[in-house]
Amino acid sequence: MNYERQKKTPLLTAIKKYVETNPTPFDVPGHKMGRISTDLTDCLGNEIFKYDVNAPLGIDNLYKGTGVIYEAEALMAEAFKADKSIFLINGTTSGIMMMIMGCLNPNEKIILPRNVHKSAINGLIVSGAIPIFVEPDYDNDLGIANGVRLETYIQAMDENPDCKALFVINPTYYGVCSDLKTLVEEAHKRDVIVMADEAHGAHMVFNDKLPLSAMEAGCDISSLSLHKTCGSLTQSSALLIKGDRVDYNRIRKAYTMFGSTSPSHILLSSLDATRKLLALKGKSILNNTIKLTEYAIHKLNKIDGISVLDQNYCSKDNSSRYAFDLTRLVIRVDGLNKSGFEIYKEMRKNYNIQLELAETNIVLAILAIGSTKEDVDKLINAFKDLSSKYFNAYKRRRIPKLEYHFGEITISPRQAYYSENKLIPFYASEGEISSEMVMIYPPGIPILIPGEKISKDVINLYKFYLKSKGTIMQDSEVGMIKVVK
Repeated sequence: MNYERQKKTPLLTAIKKYVETNPTPFDVPGHKMGRISTDLTDCLGNEIFKYDVNAPLGIDNLYKGTGVIYEAEALMAEAFKADKSIFLINGTTSGIMMMIMGCLNPNEKIILPRNVHKSAINGLIVSGAIPIFVEPDYDNDLGIANGVRLETYIQAMDENPDCKALFVINPTYYGVCSDLKTLVEEAHKRDVIVMADEAHGAHMVFNDKLPLSAMEAGCDISSLSLHKTCGSLTQSSALLIKGDRVDYNRIRKAYTMFGSTSPSHILLSSLDATRKLLALKGKSILNNTIKLTEYAIHKLNKIDGISVLDQNYCSKDNSSRYAFDLTRLVIRVDGLNKSGFEIYKEMRKNYNIQLELAETNIVLAILAIGSTKEDVDKLINAFKDLSSKYFNAYKRRRIPKLEYHFGEITISPRQAYYSENKLIPFYASEGEISSEMVMIYPPGIPILIPGEKISKDVINLYKFYLKSKGTIMQDSEVGMIKVVK
């Protein structure tokens, strides 16, 4: 990587120069560089609106870049060890859909884990690709899904020699990575494209104490959320491409289908600035983040009733739990005689701490480049207080173990989505074929997808989340389900 070149911010610099000329705006947006007064300007001031420009001369075009955006994307690719990069302003959600749409034709097969994000299912619907689902390694004790075993992926490829692509999650929401490098080698032997959902792994390339990034492992294409762990603004992400298995021009074509023709240059500039920060200082910043995580794990593990996952949860002998992201705090809380959902809510209500998510037995706290020791100490002290209130070594509440049992795919997601449907009560839907997606957010992993037969296990899972007052996302009103007629 050329560090001198990485000091540049072509797009941000161009926008800054444009604003400094104090132009007379007769173009959109309508706030005319912040010449308005709203409740939002009262909060943020007017300065940020000056940088919310449309596409003036000299700023380049996001979808046909030849100037500063083209240069900024090239710098992003270099920093992330890719050959090409594409800036995204609709998050990794759009990037995953673009990957699937840009690599697969209707009826071509793709192997993917069943715990994929909803965007992958939407990608199947719009592309017409045929999913071959593989089961991840479930930890029913913690109530989480990990990676997929290497032999499971290999078996799926061997049973489907006409498979065009393979999809991986690197890392999972809980920081677990599979043996990605070996998997890529096996896939490439069979001329299979490997695409990665790297929504939670954008930072990993900048520190060798962290698991391999998708590009380092040899993946052909990945979508990563710089906003989640690297410090750019929410919704700003990137697509990365390496090698010649993926048709870059076709990905660009898919890009124009899913992206706004009025992209936010504030979001795009945040990608440019964040890339510079990480390229120049990412290793040292992440060293500090990892030290904070290690400090947190050490202190939290001394508190009665809780325990925290660390890299010992993973092993080089387990291809589905091969490596661990050292910036995650996966905290087991059932020893407090409370569910993760209860602890999640109490942390926000009584301690003003916002955790990332909860599951049956765990809560997740994400440390990133903006985390501080003061933040971590607040978390530690909150758990000390919770332990003093709830821990009882002689009285343990039995927390139900959440098990994952997904239904059988009977027709393709696209076919189910477009089929004639009927609306019935969810509790009376066993044996029916769903024509909609049902998920709990976060993390946005569907418990039911179009084309899947509804099982009793899925109904029980739905009841569990409903009782836990989780956020259920579906087309129909809660308690009902659209099924194929």
